[in-house]
Amino acid sequence: MRPTPAALLASPLLLAGACSQSYDNPFAGSVRTAQLPARAAIVFSSNSYGSAGAPNELFAVEGSGAGLTRLTFCNQADRPCASVEAAVAPDRARFAVRRVLADSNRDGRLDDQDAAGLVFLDVSRGVEAPLLPETARVSGVDWSPTEELLLLSAVGAAGLDDLFTLPPNSTSSQNLTGSAGLSERRPRFNALGSTGIYERIDETAKALVYILFAAQPRLTSGGPGTERLPGTPWVVGSDADPDFSPDGRRAVFRRLTGTGGRGLGSWDLMLVNLADGSLSTVASGPAYRGAPDWGSAGIVFTEADADGARLVVVQPDGSDRRVLLAVAPSFDLQNPRWLP
Repeated sequence: MRPTPAALLASPLLLAGACSQSYDNPFAGSVRTAQLPARAAIVFSSNSYGSAGAPNELFAVEGSGAGLTRLTFCNQADRPCASVEAAVAPDRARFAVRRVLADSNRDGRLDDQDAAGLVFLDVSRGVEAPLLPETARVSGVDWSPTEELLLLSAVGAAGLDDLFTLPPNSTSSQNLTGSAGLSERRPRFNALGSTGIYERIDETAKALVYILFAAQPRLTSGGPGTERLPGTPWVVGSDADPDFSPDGRRAVFRRLTGTGGRGLGSWDLMLVNLADGSLSTVASGPAYRGAPDWGSAGIVFTEADADGARLVVVQPDGSDRRVLLAVAPSFDLQNPRWLP
């Protein structure tokens, strides 16, 4: 089924309900996946294949919003699990997937708030293999654009998030940080695979954007506010989920501006110039905005408010906003990535 953006916007329940019968698992009882369509441009996580509260699976869509394809069929009645985020290899066939198997926070759901392990998937061959268990509490992952290497954040020896590297064919990781009293999370490679960018949360629970191994590593100073967003590691004013621009001269990130946004906080999307630290705003206002990803066609992110959740692409100056997909408020769209 290939829904158009107009159809999805006209009926927010189309993705969430009417299409669900089209997604019968062709590999029931196995670990195989659907192949990635050649025209797919974005991969994201959503539970909109089924009923509200169902665990997330991975989907792909074209840059126009057409060609919606469900890629994973992890969640089954006898083996519930959630695929909450994917980092994709340059060959577009291999995925490193954050996978949740248990309701670790006991809220009755399997989602991004639970402890996640890391799984290797080859969607071209339907092959799956575990990389890290759920006890690693993997909170972010990226695949190097230039070599066989994953950059990820997971729980370290002190019980806080550290940054690690991990070859995708190995279960042996290397700790890069391990700073006492600091949580280092959500790393991303630059386009050359030569450095990384990440969020660092200090003892005040404020997150700021840092560059890995840079002479002057701190890139942002955060915004005003000290109120804690319930159920999260952040306080208002935190800068989180950075990603480099394709040319490596700027970075996009999201800033927590309030504690609304369907309980997920209100977030603005902002840019920072790596040379001088100057800031600009891409999207703002009282809505939840999820982790952005910056590709050659623009910045893709998810947005949610009382009207529902949307998959959005916008240009770095805030222009040419396009809603590719929309779902009802009871469903999720999360962690979009441009495909190589």
